[in-house]
Amino acid sequence: MAIVVIESPQLTADQKTRIGERIITTLQQEGLAPGSVVVQFLPERGDIYLDGLLVQAQPSVTAPAPVASAPRPAAPAAPAPEPAPAFKTKARRSKPELEDLKGLLMHSLQDRGSLSSFEAQEALDLKDCDWAPATLRRLFTELEDAKLIVKSGQKRGTRYVWKGIANAPQSTPPVKLVKAETDED
Repeated sequence: MAIVVIESPQLTADQKTRIGERIITTLQQEGLAPGSVVVQFLPERGDIYLDGLLVQAQPSVTAPAPVASAPRPAAPAAPAPEPAPAFKTKARRSKPELEDLKGLLMHSLQDRGSLSSFEAQEALDLKDCDWAPATLRRLFTELEDAKLIVKSGQKRGTRYVWKGIANAPQSTPPVKLVKAETDED
């Protein structure tokens, strides 16, 4: 299965539909089977690699800070637990739900560089799901077959390492590349 990930600023649903249809049609014209292409739209992140150089993108617009409200009563009520998403409690997950889960897994791998199955369950908030270990093993195998990750170790020591460029932690300052001046006369 081919996965095309587009990280871009805000796009409307109509724009996503037009772009997605064009990409899928083009890949089908190149010989990929219908239904074997997934186009995933994600919000733009910081680092961009372009024409052989690492370019730092503009910082993304962050949500405004919440406005301070009136003081709360001394003993606030305990917040109600959020209901689990429907796919976590179903006996079987649909293909789109599994593709979404795979996309989240890929982003966790990109952000951290490597994960164990247990760390992936925590990162994806699946530690209470009985089906998670087997499903994550299948997803890791798909990513390994697509040559996006490398598996190292055995049994409980198994780690899955992202082969691409891992996202730099947000706490480190961005690297600024400067072209060296040469003295060619």
